[in-house]
Amino acid sequence: MRFEPRAGQREIVAYQGDLLGVSAVPGSGKTEAIVALATRLIAERRAEGGQVLIVTYQNAAVDNVRARIGQRLQEMDMLPVGYDVRTLHSLAYGIVQANPGLVGAAAEFTVLDERASESLLDKAVRTWNDDNKGVWGRLGPGEYVDQQWEQEWRDIARKVARTVITTAKNRRLRAEDLLARIGGQEDRNQFLRIGAEIYRLYQQQVETIGGLDFDDLVWMAVEMLQQYPDLCSRYRRRWPFVLEDEAQDSVPLQEELIALLVGPGGNWVRVGDPNQAIMSTFTAADPRYLRDFLDREDVAVAEMTISGRCAPKIMDLANFLVEWAAVEHPLVEVRQRAFRPQQMQPTDLGDPQQNPSDADSIIWFREYNNRHDEFDSIARRAKGFAEGNPNLTVAVLVPTNRIGYDMAERLRQAGADFDEVLQSPRSARRVGEALCTVLDFLSDPLGRNRLERSYRALVGFWPGPSGPGNEEAVAMLLRSCYRPEALLYPEAGQRIEAALPPVDHIEPQDLEAIDFLCGYLRRWLRAGALPVDQLLMTVAQDLLVEEVDMARAQQLAIYVRIRADQNTDWQLPELVRELSEAVQGRAGALAEAEDALGPQPGRIFLTTMHKAKGMEWDLVYVMGVDGDWFPHDLDARFLGEYEFLGGDPCEDAKAELLDLIGEIGSSRLSATDRSHAEVIAERLRLLYVAITRARRYLVLSWSRQIPRATRMQPAPMAEVFRQLQLYCGQQSR
Repeated sequence: MRFEPRAGQREIVAYQGDLLGVSAVPGSGKTEAIVALATRLIAERRAEGGQVLIVTYQNAAVDNVRARIGQRLQEMDMLPVGYDVRTLHSLAYGIVQANPGLVGAAAEFTVLDERASESLLDKAVRTWNDDNKGVWGRLGPGEYVDQQWEQEWRDIARKVARTVITTAKNRRLRAEDLLARIGGQEDRNQFLRIGAEIYRLYQQQVETIGGLDFDDLVWMAVEMLQQYPDLCSRYRRRWPFVLEDEAQDSVPLQEELIALLVGPGGNWVRVGDPNQAIMSTFTAADPRYLRDFLDREDVAVAEMTISGRCAPKIMDLANFLVEWAAVEHPLVEVRQRAFRPQQMQPTDLGDPQQNPSDADSIIWFREYNNRHDEFDSIARRAKGFAEGNPNLTVAVLVPTNRIGYDMAERLRQAGADFDEVLQSPRSARRVGEALCTVLDFLSDPLGRNRLERSYRALVGFWPGPSGPGNEEAVAMLLRSCYRPEALLYPEAGQRIEAALPPVDHIEPQDLEAIDFLCGYLRRWLRAGALPVDQLLMTVAQDLLVEEVDMARAQQLAIYVRIRADQNTDWQLPELVRELSEAVQGRAGALAEAEDALGPQPGRIFLTTMHKAKGMEWDLVYVMGVDGDWFPHDLDARFLGEYEFLGGDPCEDAKAELLDLIGEIGSSRLSATDRSHAEVIAERLRLLYVAITRARRYLVLSWSRQIPRATRMQPAPMAEVFRQLQLYCGQQSR
C-alpha cells in the first residue's frame, strides 16, 4: 500500500536538514514516517556519497526498519544501499573496534554481554561483603546476622551497585573519582558509598580480563570522537543525516555520542514519545533529555498527534490522564515531569487507518474483594471473549512478572488458550544462559574455567538428588583443576580427588556434586554429534522441569537451528556465540520468539504493561490498578522500599549521586522523596501506555485485598483509578 503521510508525518517526510524534534503519540506511525524520510533522502542522494544513519534502541527494530527501507527502495527500482541501521551499542562498537588503540583498548578487546557483566558484579559483591561484614551486618532488621538477611543483603547490594555503576558511567565518572568526591562526607548516603566501592571492585575485574561493558563501549566512543576531531569529521561525512527513533529512551552518554556524530550545523531528527518513557526508574534513561531537546530554540518541532489505533472514547481517557496529571496532581514535581502536554486525535475521514467507532467501544472499571477474585474473573471473562470472538485479539496486562505467573496459572486452570511474554519464574534469561554455558563447554571442554562456569550455571537447575554442595568451595576446586580431562575421564581405579588440587579437606557432598556434574557433562559430550537443536534439547530435557522453561528452550532450539541452516560453515563455537547474543536480546532471537507469540485472534495474550509497549489489541484487561503499584503521594507505600533501611537503597543512592555532581540542583524534597516522585510520574506514564494498547474495549481493575508476604492485606484504590472512573461517569451522563 502506498504511504500517504498525514499531518505530523508530512513535516517529517518533508524535512530538509538541521535539527528536528518530533513528539509522537501512540499509534501515530512514527516508524513509518522515519522509513519514508530515509527513503526520500536516499532517493534524492542527499547524503552526498555518505549514508543516512538510522539509530534505534531496540535490536528487534533494526531488522524491521532495515527491511522496510529496502522494500521501499526496491519498489522504486533502486538498490538497497545508502543507509545504515544500528542500535546505539552496535554503533559504539563499530567506532571503537575500528580504532581501539586510540583510547587504550586492546586490539582484541572483549565486549561483556549482560551475563558476563552480571557475573563479575556478583563476584565484586561477594568480595565487598567478605571484607565488610560488620557494615552490612548492622544494617539488617534483626540483632543477629542470619542466612536470610545475608541472601537479602546480597541482592540489595547488587542492585545498588548496578544503579551506581550505570548512573556514574553515563556521567563518565570513574569509581576512584566518585569515591574521591564522596570523601569523608558522612552526611552522604551510605548506599552511595557502598555502591561506589563495589563499582571499583567490579571495574578492576573488567579491566583485568581486558573487557568493556556496554557503558564502557559508549564512553570510549564518545571520548574517541572528542579527542580526535579528524576521526569525528570522517564519521560526520559518512553519516551526514542521523535519524533517531525511540528517543524518549535516550541516556546521557548515548545522547552525547549522537550529538558528536551530528556536530555543529549537522542534520539530526529525533523522534519519540515522552509520554511513553517507562524505563527511567530502573535504567539511566530519562524523558527529560528528549523534552530538553524539543525545548531548544535551534530545534524545529513537529507534533504527531493523529492516531488511528484507539476508539475516540479510549483516546479521550488517555488525554484526560495527561491533563489531570499536569494540572490536578498534588505534587508539583509530578505535574511538571509526568507528561508532556500533548493530546491524541483521531484520523480524518478517508485516512486508510480509521479509528474504531465509539458505538463499538466500551470502557469498564471493576473492583474486586481480593486478588484471587480478580484473577478468576479476568481468566473467565477473557476466555469467554476469545472463544466468542475468534477474529478479535485480547490481552491481559499485569504490573509485574510475579502477578503474571499467578495469572498464567489461573488461565491454565480455566482451560484458556493463551500465549505469555513474561520472564519465567527462574527468568527466561537464566534458562537460556544455562543452556548456552553448557553448549559453550561442549564446544571447548578443555577451555579455561569452562568447568567452573558450567557448574555455576547449573546450580539453579541442579538435577541431582543431593544438591550442588557448597557453591564457592566447588567452584574454587573446579577453577583450580588444570587437567579437566583427568576429571572428566579418570583412569581406571583412580578417584576424582586425584584430578583436583591438593587441599587439606574436601567435604563429601562437594565431591559428590563434582562427580555428579562430570557424569552429566560426559553424557552431553557423547551427544555432541547431534544437530545443534537436538543437542540443546538433550541438555534441556536433563535440566528443566517447568513447562514454561522447556517452552523457552524449544524457542531457542528452533532459532539456533535456523541460524545453522543459514550459515552452513558455522561450527558449534559460532552457534554458541550466536545463541548467547540471542539470549541477551541482541540478535533478536527472543524478540522473534515473542513476535511469534504476538497478538493472535482468538487467543489471550498475557504480558506486563512494560512489555506491551508497541503492541495493540481489540480488548485489553489492565489489572492491579491499586495504590500499591500506582502511588499517589509521598506518604504512600513504595515497592522496593525497606523501612528498616530508611527507604529504597537504589533510588536513594542514585539521587545522592546526581545531587553530588550538581545535576539535580536545589529541591524542596529529600533524595528519597525525589526518587518517589519519579516513581509516581513513571507509573502514570505506564498506565498511559497500558490504556493506549486498547483499540475497542478496555477494562481497568483493582482488588481491595492483595497478597503481601504470607497473607492478604488491604490495598487502597489508586487515586488515578478513581479519577479515571469519575471522568468516564461524567462523560457517559
